[in-house]
Amino acid sequence: MSEGMERGVAVPGAHGGTGQSDVRMPARPSIPVTLWGLVATVLAEHAVLRYGQPPSPGSLLVAARVVAAIGALAVIFALLRMRGRGRRKRSPRVPIAITLVFAAALSGALLGWLSLGRVAKAARLLSANPVSSWGLRVEGDMVGRGRGWRGRASVFGTDGSEIGAVWLSSPTQLERGSLASCVGRFEPNGDDERGVSSRMQGIAGTVSVACVTSSREAEGPLGAVLRMRRAVLASFSPYESDGAAVLAGSVCGDRAPLRSRGLDRAFSTCGVSHLVAVSGGHLAILAGALSLLLGRTRLRPAVRGSLALGVVALFVVFCGAPASAVRAGIMSGVSFGGTVVGRRSHALSSACAAALAMALLDPCVSAQLGFLLSVASVVGICLFGGYAGHALDVLTRPARRCGRRGLPAARLLGRVRASSCDALGVSVVAQLFTLPLTCPAFGEVSLVAPLANLALAPLFAGLVSLGLGAAALTPLPALQAPILAAAKGVSRAFCALLCALARLPFACLAMEASGAALFAVLFAACAAIYAAWPVPRRRHLALASLALAGCAVVTLLCLRLLQPPRVCVLDVGQGDAILVTDGAAAVLVDTGPDGSVAQALARQGIIHLDAIVLTHLHDDHVGGVDDLVGRLGCERVLVARGVADHVSDGLSESTRRLTGHGVEEISYGDTIVAGSFALRVVSPVGEVAGDENADSVVLALSYERVGRKLTALLTGDAERDETGACLARGDVGDIDVLKVGHHGSEVSVTADEAALLDPEVSVASAGEANRYGHPREECVDALEGAGSVFLCTKDVGTVTVRPGARGPVVSTERSAPEAPPAPWASGL
Repeated sequence: MSEGMERGVAVPGAHGGTGQSDVRMPARPSIPVTLWGLVATVLAEHAVLRYGQPPSPGSLLVAARVVAAIGALAVIFALLRMRGRGRRKRSPRVPIAITLVFAAALSGALLGWLSLGRVAKAARLLSANPVSSWGLRVEGDMVGRGRGWRGRASVFGTDGSEIGAVWLSSPTQLERGSLASCVGRFEPNGDDERGVSSRMQGIAGTVSVACVTSSREAEGPLGAVLRMRRAVLASFSPYESDGAAVLAGSVCGDRAPLRSRGLDRAFSTCGVSHLVAVSGGHLAILAGALSLLLGRTRLRPAVRGSLALGVVALFVVFCGAPASAVRAGIMSGVSFGGTVVGRRSHALSSACAAALAMALLDPCVSAQLGFLLSVASVVGICLFGGYAGHALDVLTRPARRCGRRGLPAARLLGRVRASSCDALGVSVVAQLFTLPLTCPAFGEVSLVAPLANLALAPLFAGLVSLGLGAAALTPLPALQAPILAAAKGVSRAFCALLCALARLPFACLAMEASGAALFAVLFAACAAIYAAWPVPRRRHLALASLALAGCAVVTLLCLRLLQPPRVCVLDVGQGDAILVTDGAAAVLVDTGPDGSVAQALARQGIIHLDAIVLTHLHDDHVGGVDDLVGRLGCERVLVARGVADHVSDGLSESTRRLTGHGVEEISYGDTIVAGSFALRVVSPVGEVAGDENADSVVLALSYERVGRKLTALLTGDAERDETGACLARGDVGDIDVLKVGHHGSEVSVTADEAALLDPEVSVASAGEANRYGHPREECVDALEGAGSVFLCTKDVGTVTVRPGARGPVVSTERSAPEAPPAPWASGL
């Protein structure tokens, strides 16, 4: 590439025409060595924290040698720099860069190793002393979980020294910054994924509080700021409306009202959760307002900048010092420091230097998803944000006619279009660069995220600006009232648009993919683009866009219309979810517990449901309804006769958001048709409340087409009494497949009932290591005694049954542990 291209020049004919319009090609950005150092440090720390072992006393010599090696590398680096300057030649950048990267990796590995030692030492100390002998300082806002509250806390000994950090599970909410004494039990981290994740974050274990014996608020300047925060939150009344909840989250960093009103799901669906995680956008708005105020003073730039940074730091503390705000504040400080000492501002260098400093000071941030998302998005925007915006500008710019510049309105629309392209390009790049992290973590991808970020950004800027003004005027209620009213008005408009976007079809799709595979594809694509830095041409962009759109349409049509005939008992943990599909029809019987069913449906390629049948109202059967909102389309939610009057407000609201209307009732004898499948209601016979296992909807399933047949009984949590009544009435007889009732409890089915049903395959849905011991030995013995093959999702994962000419064709997601695959099992 030519030197002119590197600097950014006007490129003729970038629109694929004959040079009638010139478009300025963005310069290819330089990659600072701090980026490679940051990557090396994070990877080394992450690997050591996940797979390493705590240091032993005999390993101190190894640590000393590592420190000496790092020091030697630093000396070599300094000598190379001096040698290059002394000869007035360019210093050997490649060897120096390699040296720095190697030193950063060694430093990261060493620091991560020492962090493991601190966590292990803290766990030993905490296990050796009662909880009541410690002091616990709450580090953040506690989150409501069921009947209690959970948060992170620092532990202090009797001498006031800090021991370590723990997860704090308490029956009562403790304020941020408060110092508490408790009676409870300490449990160190286990060896499972949750325990490893906690260890990587510097957490020694979990304290389960029985009762709080004393608690006092934070004192000093921190206490004053936190009291001011509580006063501002009280004036906002965040639990009264959606607009007030968003205002509290955006200005004060308090997300509890959002969760209580169910708005966190809408933010996640639209891919805009970062808007209520106080971060760089908030600080930019605050810094802009401060610049306007301080710009009219006669203070020197360094003084104005220092004052602005002080106010920004105060705001970070005010909003609760969330990690995202701390990171953004540090990055701003690094950038300002470089300006003060006379270095030219370079966004990527500043961001990488700040992130590298954070990773070296606290290796555990390398295991925090928020830190990794922040770094990935900033790096992507700095490297490719301008290029993506330019490509969109080339694709959407109208051709000029006769050399006219157009009317003022046309020029205004042109500027709006160009600004929209820039913002859209930044949003797309940020989403792509964070995809390898978000897909494995959340199992979903928001398809409306770029549009949502573009549409919501102006309203977000307005509500944050007005919200900050209202917060500053909290001591003066008369002056605060009109500004607060305006802020809530903008926030209501923000919520209306947010919810409208979240209700769009396919706003968010569940997606499971390997983070390593996504990272490899992303890295290869970015490396190719960066190396070539091609000039975007409208024709090429249009063809690529059409090809992508065509592939997307074909894929969606196949997923929507060409589902195979099958019954899938989905692996959703300790709960039930059974999928029935045939062609364009798909019915889901129960939705399992919260947070599992969307990913399970994604693995089956489901993007639309004709109906959801909720057998009864227990959480392990209905908890996943809210998880499906915004992820796929659904036409109906069905419950047994009499249950509609007992549906909770939360479930009713989730149902309305999912289908556009409330639940519908089905009665004994009704039949649900899904392609060639028929699902007939055989229990309950009369009205029920839906709050007992005996109230479960029991469905007799049948399929017959082109010589292939299948019969099954889907029982929900119905047990032997309900199954026996169905047999006595003649509603069901010999079947191919039994979905075992109540997860395989000891009273699910009797030996006589198993003999009458005579299922070839019986499937129970239960979670691994569940506290109920499901499936119970009595149930397994009864079914195997009747000649049935017994399977459980906790052992084999999702079980798929297809109609066959000579009986059911069964496949499992994985083989049973310590057993060879059954002769009828084959991977699909």
